[in-house]
Amino acid sequence: MRVWGFFGLGRRGIGAAGRHLGLDPRTQLCVVGHALNGSRSLPNKGRSIADVTNAPPERSFRSGVVLGRIRGVPIIVTPSWLIVAVLLAAVYAPVIDKAVPNMSEGGAYLAAAGFSLLFGLCVLAHELGHTAVSLALGHPVRRVVLFALGGASEMASEPERARDELLIAGSGPFVSLVIAGAAWLGYEAAPAGAWPTALLGLLAWSNLLLAGFNLLPGLPLDGGRLLRAAASGLGARPATATRVAAWTGRVVAVGVALSGLLVDQSSGRAAAAVFSLALAAYLWVAATQSLRYAVLLDRLPRVSVYDLLRPGVFVAENLSVSEALDRAWRAEARGLVLLDASEKPSAIVDEVLIGAVPPERRPWTPVSTVSRPLEPGLLIPDDVDAAGLLRRMQETPSREYLVVRSDGSAAGIIAARDFANRLAGALA
Repeated sequence: MRVWGFFGLGRRGIGAAGRHLGLDPRTQLCVVGHALNGSRSLPNKGRSIADVTNAPPERSFRSGVVLGRIRGVPIIVTPSWLIVAVLLAAVYAPVIDKAVPNMSEGGAYLAAAGFSLLFGLCVLAHELGHTAVSLALGHPVRRVVLFALGGASEMASEPERARDELLIAGSGPFVSLVIAGAAWLGYEAAPAGAWPTALLGLLAWSNLLLAGFNLLPGLPLDGGRLLRAAASGLGARPATATRVAAWTGRVVAVGVALSGLLVDQSSGRAAAAVFSLALAAYLWVAATQSLRYAVLLDRLPRVSVYDLLRPGVFVAENLSVSEALDRAWRAEARGLVLLDASEKPSAIVDEVLIGAVPPERRPWTPVSTVSRPLEPGLLIPDDVDAAGLLRRMQETPSREYLVVRSDGSAAGIIAARDFANRLAGALA
């Protein structure tokens, strides 16, 4: 594995199994309280560092369908999007029926269903525009998702440069405007009164609305990201730029909510009103999350990465959970790193998983089953600052990370919950 080159020469760089890494004897074991008699106490549950990021509110896509992958990025469609697609077909079937003479009611609904599918593909193209530019600029994308309120291209972390954010944010609306223009040209060239003409007209109008709405200047919309990038480019601090874009995002959310409340209920647009209110709620929550992120950016300099280091101990990967915990207890360590047969680090133990093993099963449970293989994203250089640590945690979410020095030796372990707790203290 490429990991080992980062650690130098095995035993010389890290020491034999059971030796301490960054051990501070004053620190008490608190990952898992484990006495020699097998008793245990679970740690207090800490917040994930993902709770204080600038991403929109987290949604669960476990029930979504993966349509495929583009450059390794999964494309996911959730059941909620299918519900909205059915509603779109029901709303636009009468519109198509009026626009196309002599069309049967069933034909109108079939054409409206086709419009729903095509519009979903347009939303996907919008998000793929973000994805393509993100990847081209070197910013990983976790997934692209279509859900009830639209779509999302989920980046692993926020761009550091204003130029990158400007290009990424503008790429989605640009794709929508291109589609709208192409559809409008097709609409002008197609014969009047035909169902393809009606579909082209709807696609032109819907993509124009999609681009226009996303360009509204408030987070989490693309326009909010453009505003933040512009403010940063003009010299504003990242926290200030984020705060400005987040407050305008709240204004946008209020405007969307008012549009839903003021709609004429007698016109049969109640479904549109409900959708507007749901969208407004989502925008408000996401803008609030961005405000929290701005406060976090302001306070990151108060956090010292070295103060977060937990002492740890290396143990062989073939030990049982009971043996590994006994060694950690005797060494007063607060973390465990597993060594393979050649005494090179192979995995880091997950404190939540090891704490969940019942005492009676610990002697028979391999410690390797409660660990996560060490990948490059779990290795943190000891010279990283708090902002860099946050970015790395966003890019590779985990509960524990191994901190290494420039010579390849291990400095200690950082737990995400410790970082979150320290940030919470800085925010207080």
